[in-house]
Amino acid sequence: MTVKSKELTEQGLIDLAGVKVYIAGPMSGLPMFNRQAFFAAEAYLQGQGARVMNPAVLPDGWDHDAYMRIAIPMMMACEAVAFLPGWQQSLGARQEFTRAHAFGLDLLQLDMEVVADEQWVRRHLPLVV
Repeated sequence: MTVKSKELTEQGLIDLAGVKVYIAGPMSGLPMFNRQAFFAAEAYLQGQGARVMNPAVLPDGWDHDAYMRIAIPMMMACEAVAFLPGWQQSLGARQEFTRAHAFGLDLLQLDMEVVADEQWVRRHLPLVV
């Protein structure tokens, strides 16, 4: 992602105001499908002014391919993709990365931490490819 200085906020973060952002990250095999991290990311990104597509709102019980047939069009309606920690170990998130990178979407990495058993996003950074 190439960021011009005028596109940075006062905190030195990439300005996401009005940007359509998809959240990508690991879900399968994690407790509650990692929804806590997805919803923490959604809240953070909305707080940055982004318009968010969150695949964690999809219902349980479908197979991986069905989810991807829904998630990829959600992502392609966006301008940027924010990746949760651990995305590299997720087959689905790697598929989303490949598609997003190929189509030139902006790629972000979310820096997260756990505080009092809750996930919090500290900041967003350009994802260096």
